[in-house]
Amino acid sequence: MAADFLLMGGLVVVVLLALGVPIYLVLTASATAFLLAEGKSVAGIAQHVLDHLNSPALVSVPFFLLAAVLMRGGGVARALFEAAITWIGWLPGGLALAGIAATALFAAINGSSVATAMAMGSLLVPMMIEKGYKPGFAMGLTAAAATLGILIPPSLPMILIGLIAEVSIPRLFLAGVVPGLLQALMFAAFAFLMAGRVGGAPMPLPSREVFLRANLRALPALTIPIVILGGLYGGFVTLTEAAVLGALISLVVVLLFFGPRRPRLIGGFFVEAIDRTAVVVVIVIGASLLSAWIIRTGLPQDLARLVIESGLEPWQFLLIMNVILLVMGMFLEGVAIILIIVPVVAPVIREIGIAPEHFAVVLVINIELALLSPPIGLNLFVMSNVTGRPVSEVLRGTLPFFLLMLGLLMLVTLVPALSTWLPSVMMPRP
Repeated sequence: MAADFLLMGGLVVVVLLALGVPIYLVLTASATAFLLAEGKSVAGIAQHVLDHLNSPALVSVPFFLLAAVLMRGGGVARALFEAAITWIGWLPGGLALAGIAATALFAAINGSSVATAMAMGSLLVPMMIEKGYKPGFAMGLTAAAATLGILIPPSLPMILIGLIAEVSIPRLFLAGVVPGLLQALMFAAFAFLMAGRVGGAPMPLPSREVFLRANLRALPALTIPIVILGGLYGGFVTLTEAAVLGALISLVVVLLFFGPRRPRLIGGFFVEAIDRTAVVVVIVIGASLLSAWIIRTGLPQDLARLVIESGLEPWQFLLIMNVILLVMGMFLEGVAIILIIVPVVAPVIREIGIAPEHFAVVLVINIELALLSPPIGLNLFVMSNVTGRPVSEVLRGTLPFFLLMLGLLMLVTLVPALSTWLPSVMMPRP
């Protein structure tokens, strides 16, 4: 019976996708239809949705999104980039190093890979090309570095994973810190070693006045992740309070320091945040219904039993999942992957002893790779659109960084402590 329902569900999903319906709406509608077909009442489905929407973590989402939208549109990226140049721009490959540093900092404020690619791509790539860097390297570096937006906290995919799998979102945030910093360091080492081959001379050493002016201008933006993450992990605020505080500080920073002459744009930022929040709510509704239907089919239990009976070690299971996720990433975008994978796999990893934080980081790194994987890779198209160059040229530029990220994925998969150590130290389980 489970196999029949799964086959029928798969056929319906394929047909709706072929008609161009967004995948999260496809999965929501399909799951609802199958729950009704199995005898669950409309009232029961509505109550199930309300129970899952009644989540303190979900209340934080609109405020994290508002902070991200304000930071992206408020001119923060340029301030961070100019400050980073004063610190490391004079090194070999300094402009590339500064771009990586600024992108990592912007990711810690923004939480979105595509938004980071748009903001940093329009700023960093033209300057790198002007200073003599090869266009392919400049675009590849920026597109790849922008993926840090979903690994370094706060991260929207981590929030979605936490909501769907019902695990601690603050712990998931912490799990991404060490791998995110490691990814940034790997990119920086590559840029430093390749400085003589990709063009671009070091920037001149800044004067004391330039150094102070650039860093003072960036200081207000840097307070945002410090307040959000410091307050959250210092025990001063809850996740929701941290999100509200971050949105409020972002609004003040943008109005006072980066956009005092453009207050009329603030309304548009609020509208965009509301629009993105509505999408997240629909995704959470779809995920809750899909999870309910998948559990009724018995697929997670069957899969867990199969894995246990096969004698697979946790690392072997994760390697198999990596192959599946890499293939999915070529055809689906990140939210769709989360919606499909998490409801099925979350019960399995609990049974075989894989920490949720470890699996979440492995999943997010795979989604990072999906952002650079043709034919769907969003960052490839964003970078092509921002720079006006063909997607094929962007793709060639990302290949070295894609390989570095594959290495990071293998390292994180085989060394769980990279993602579980910091959560265990800062938020030990009772």
